[in-house]
Amino acid sequence: MPSRAARLLPILLAGSLATLSACKGGETAAPADPAASESVVPTETEAQPSADASDGTEAGIAAGLDMGALQERRDPERLLRFYTNAVRVGDWGSAAKAWSLDALMTPEKLEAEFGGAAGPKIAVGRGDAGTAAGSLYYEAPVTIDFQDGRDSRRGTIVLRRANDVPGASELQLVWRIERSSIVQQ
Repeated sequence: MPSRAARLLPILLAGSLATLSACKGGETAAPADPAASESVVPTETEAQPSADASDGTEAGIAAGLDMGALQERRDPERLLRFYTNAVRVGDWGSAAKAWSLDALMTPEKLEAEFGGAAGPKIAVGRGDAGTAAGSLYYEAPVTIDFQDGRDSRRGTIVLRRANDVPGASELQLVWRIERSSIVQQ
């Protein structure tokens, strides 16, 4: 039986991934409850300030984005921390780099989805790892709270990378966001 992550249909990130095509077959897994799991991605109050900004300001976090996470092969949570920090500070170009090329994610789509007067608070729970057809998957529950009155959202985010198969490119061997299912509450 395929893993939970392999059964997920690619569901659009609240309309921003309308260009993704759905997988054939499978069933959509119900989103996990991030509140019931340990947070692996720092929220605004948990974010670690960079060495350049000991006050933990958004400018300091942006200057301290972990660009090495884009080459990560072992720890999918590192890429999630990078992505959520980039979204929180509005670095749409860096955030878009965390997505797979197949997702067709752009900085403009991310800004349209998350931009606003105040950056969103994003909490990502501990995820589940799985394998399928030469790939590694990591699925984690996500909650997004907007500070400007927009409705909160909850769902899952799925990362994927090739499982060190012969002939895989460097880009296929690093963790990237493949899809997410985030819905308004």
